[in-house]
Amino acid sequence: MTDRPTDLSGFAAALAVRLTGTWTSHYHQHATYRDQFTLGNRVWDLGHVHWAVSEFVLRHDAELNGPRGQRLYVIERPLKPGQFLVTPLQPSVEINYFDNVDEPNGIAVPGDPARAAAAVTRRLLPRYQHALAAVRRNSPTARTGQPAPSTRNTLPLADGLPTRPSSGHAPYLR
Repeated sequence: MTDRPTDLSGFAAALAVRLTGTWTSHYHQHATYRDQFTLGNRVWDLGHVHWAVSEFVLRHDAELNGPRGQRLYVIERPLKPGQFLVTPLQPSVEINYFDNVDEPNGIAVPGDPARAAAAVTRRLLPRYQHALAAVRRNSPTARTGQPAPSTRNTLPLADGLPTRPSSGHAPYLR
């Protein structure tokens, strides 16, 4: 990983402007290990992004917010300098609304924002939009993108590490 935290910030901002629709980028630095789980605990991925969040100390991350409540999580790809991981973030709804919905999982992208945006648009966003639509069919709350006051909006933590309810899907590693 790079020693310059602004590399992730600049990449995420450049990626956001290249995606279709209006996307904004929000960069976060982590003062402590536990801080990475604020967003990392919401990754909608049981593959290599989940693995990266649970196995590595991430000094920073970025959140991209897009049309219709879409949210993406961006981190540097561990052990692969110059590459990034991009994955959807789960909507804030009850866990049971994810029943029978396949995780859209994230993708590895190159450090070139134009090529990364093409990969995200072609490979990630269609899966994400399909999964989001399925969750919204399961939940009236998810249709608005805003949790109801009584809605749990985080996955449980075990000793500071994210835990995942079993979805019946094996982790997907590349």
